Amino acid sequence: MKYFLSISFSFVFSFAYSQSSFPQNYFRSPLDIPLYLSGNFGELRNNHFHAGLDIKTQGTIGAKVYAVADGYVSRIRVSPYGYGNALYISHPNGYTSVYAHLEKYSDKIATVVKNTQYREESFDVQLFPGANQINVKKGELVAYSGNTGGSAGPHLHFEIRDTKTEHPYNPLLFGFDVKDNRKAEIKSVKIYPLNDTSLINGSNQPKHFTAVGSNGNYRLNSSYPILLNGIYGFGIESIDRMNGQHNSYGLHNIKLWKDSSLIFEQEINEFAFREGRYLNALIDYPYYIQRRRRIQRSYRLPGNRLRFYKTLVNNGKVVITEGEKVEMRYEVSDFEGNTSRIAFTVTGKSTRSQSTQASVGAQKVRLFPYNEKNTFIQEDLLVVLPKGVLYEDLLFAYRKDDKNPKTIGPIYWIHDHYTPLHSYMTISIKQRGLSLKEKSQAIIVSTTNGSNFYGEGGKWNGDNISVKTRSFGGYGIAIDSIPPKITPINIYPGADMSNKWSISIKITDNLSHIDTYRAEINGKWILMEYDAKNDMLYHYFDERTKTGTHHFKITVSDGVGNTSTYEASFKR
Repeated sequence: MKYFLSISFSFVFSFAYSQSSFPQNYFRSPLDIPLYLSGNFGELRNNHFHAGLDIKTQGTIGAKVYAVADGYVSRIRVSPYGYGNALYISHPNGYTSVYAHLEKYSDKIATVVKNTQYREESFDVQLFPGANQINVKKGELVAYSGNTGGSAGPHLHFEIRDTKTEHPYNPLLFGFDVKDNRKAEIKSVKIYPLNDTSLINGSNQPKHFTAVGSNGNYRLNSSYPILLNGIYGFGIESIDRMNGQHNSYGLHNIKLWKDSSLIFEQEINEFAFREGRYLNALIDYPYYIQRRRRIQRSYRLPGNRLRFYKTLVNNGKVVITEGEKVEMRYEVSDFEGNTSRIAFTVTGKSTRSQSTQASVGAQKVRLFPYNEKNTFIQEDLLVVLPKGVLYEDLLFAYRKDDKNPKTIGPIYWIHDHYTPLHSYMTISIKQRGLSLKEKSQAIIVSTTNGSNFYGEGGKWNGDNISVKTRSFGGYGIAIDSIPPKITPINIYPGADMSNKWSISIKITDNLSHIDTYRAEINGKWILMEYDAKNDMLYHYFDERTKTGTHHFKITVSDGVGNTSTYEASFKR
C-alpha cells in the first residue's frame, strides 16, 4: 500500500491498489459452478461493510466447497449467529481464505469438530488447529455450502484475508472470474448545508434530488435552478448491477468533481473489521433509518476514521460563493470499470432564509462535543458517552414518559434512534423498592416506538441497574418472569423414532432471550445444533444412540434464569 499526503487548504489521501499487486491464478474457485454473486465486497450492510463475496449456490444447500489453494485449517468456528459454520484456511503466500454459512464440513474436519463439541459439551465452539494438524490441498473438498448463522438464504460467503492483520481484501483482486459489463444505477443526489448560514434555495435543510436516466447517463429530475451560498456536502445514492442477475450490489469507486477539480474519491479494496461501524458515518444515517435506503456522503464527518478515501479535498466540503456557477459531477463505477455519470449545475446566490428548525418542545437540550466524554444526569437516569462514540457534535435531547404497561417505571427517551453511535454508551437507571426476586428478573429494555421492546440485560449495583448499548432510543426497566417456551416438533412420550434421523425442538423466549440450553439422552449430554434465526434445535442420531428405549430431556434458560424443561421417553 502506498500513502501520499499533500497539505494546503485541503487534505488529499491516496491508497494505491492494482490487481497486479496480488497473486493471479494462485487461487482456484471455491465452487465448481459458475460464480454468480448475491453480494460483493465492500457492500454497505447494517453496521458493517461486507467482507467478501456472497456466491450463489443455485438456491440450494449442499454445493461442494473446495480449498482454493494448498494450506492448513487454522480456525474453525461453529456458532448459531454471524458466520454460522465457518472455516479458515491459511496459505503459504500470506493469505487466509474464509468459507462461511456452511451446512457441514468434510468428514476429516467434521470429526475433529464433533469430538470437540462432545468434549466441551457445547454446540458453539471455536478451534485453532496447529499448522500441521489439518492440511488441505488445492481443490480438496473441505465443506458443503449452507444457510447457517445469520445467512438470509443458501449461499457461500467467501473471503480472502491478510493472515497477519486479518484485514479482508476484495477477492476480485486475485483474478476470480465474475462476468460484469453492466453499469450502476444512480438513484438520487443529496445536498447538505454544513453550517447555519448555508442555504439551499432559501432553506437551511438538506435537499434531496431524484435522478433519471439509464445506461450510465443520468441527470437530476429537477426543472428549477439550485441556488447555494455557503459550505456544503454532497451525497449520492447508487447501486451496481451484474450480468444476468436481479440483485443490487455495492459500488467499488465514487468520484466527485467541482468543475475540473476532483475533490472526492473513495474506493473499497480492503478494511479492518474494527472500522466497520464507521459505515454509519459514511451514510446519511437518519435517511437510512427512515427509508431503508443508503445515501453515501462525499464528505467526512469529524469523527469518521475510515481509510479508503483516495482523494479528500477539504474533507469533501464544497464552498459556493456569490456569483459562482459551478458544475458538480459524479462518476460511480464497479470493479470492472463500468461507469455511470451525473452532472448538475449549482449557482452561487444569496436567498432569504426560511426557518425550518423543528421545536424540541419540553425536551431538555445540551450540546455534546463529538471529541469529548459526555455525561448526562437527570432524575433517576445516568447516561455516559465515552469520547469517540459520536461522529459529530450533537444537540442532545431528552424526555421522560410516564410508566408504560410493559415496564415497571418510566421510559427515558435518550435522544433519538436516528443518530448513530460508534461504540457503547452506559445507561444507569435507579429503581427503588424492588424485592430480591424482582431484581433477579428485572432487565433494562429498549424501544423505538414505545410499543415494541427489546431486552438489553443489565447488572444491579444497589438500586441502580446498568447496561452498555450502542443505540439511542427509549429505555426502561421490565420484569421477565416468563420462562422460555419449549415446543417439541417430532418427539413425544412413547414416540417411535426408529425411522427418524433427528429430534427437532423449537425454543423461544419473550424478553430476555435464550441464554443456555442442555439436552441429554439417558442422562448424557447430546449435541443439538442451534438454528437461532428459526428458533430451532436439531439432534442428529448417530452411533451413540443404540436400539432400545431412551429418555430425552432438554432444559432451556433465559437471560434472567427462568428455566423450562421438557422430557419424553422414546424408542429407537
